[in-house]
Amino acid sequence: MSNKKIRNISDMPKWFNLDKYNGTTSFTAAGWAEQLGHRRHIEWMLGRHKLDISNDAVNMFEEIKRDPTQTLSFLSSPLLPDSASYSAYVQPLKCGLVHALASDIENHYGLDESGSLGSAAGITVSSYFKDNEVYMDSLVPVIIDLNGSDVDVRNDFDRYLKQARTIVGIESKKIHINQREFEKLQDYCMLPYIDLLIWEKISGYKISASVILDMLFMDRADRNGDEKFITDTIKPFSQKIDDKFIRSLKSRIR
Repeated sequence: MSNKKIRNISDMPKWFNLDKYNGTTSFTAAGWAEQLGHRRHIEWMLGRHKLDISNDAVNMFEEIKRDPTQTLSFLSSPLLPDSASYSAYVQPLKCGLVHALASDIENHYGLDESGSLGSAAGITVSSYFKDNEVYMDSLVPVIIDLNGSDVDVRNDFDRYLKQARTIVGIESKKIHINQREFEKLQDYCMLPYIDLLIWEKISGYKISASVILDMLFMDRADRNGDEKFITDTIKPFSQKIDDKFIRSLKSRIR
């Protein structure tokens, strides 16, 4: 993998064209949440594979390169409504996550001679998240038995929710994304900026701040030559767009 530094616009990858991102101007909060969440998921996949680049992540990014603002489509399910309607905080557990978790948990704890996890089988997934997965340390997978009445299920869930918050250490606190923060997603060209960061991770190239400035803000006279705008403003704001931010953004539509 190359460590070449890109210092001229002429050396930028041919797939990148800011015009491809014109569709972001009409994004709703739900649209932004969907697109940002998709990219953070790709970054998580890349981070899981310390030695080798994930082929799944690369293939997903190839689709982004082709059409970065396309509506994302997933296999339909009776328990998986469209992304605009289901809860930002309570979601069905999907097979893709289960598959990834099974692989990661097996690699982390190892298997005994009989092919089982041994004593690690009794460790909760939320404890594994807390100790090993910064990206998903707020997630607490549970199993709901619908043989119980709604009253009993809600009572059990309330009790478990209190226990889970105590164990994980995340307090009940509502995060509000104000209008200006929402506008910054567009004003700061967050989608193309994050895509360039993902491309850097996959390709091994590093794009200089001056080139990113010229590529994203070439029509903004107020940003001309101001490389610190990238390092002091754009980069810190992009780092703020974590899982908590995206879920709060998704809940903003309700």
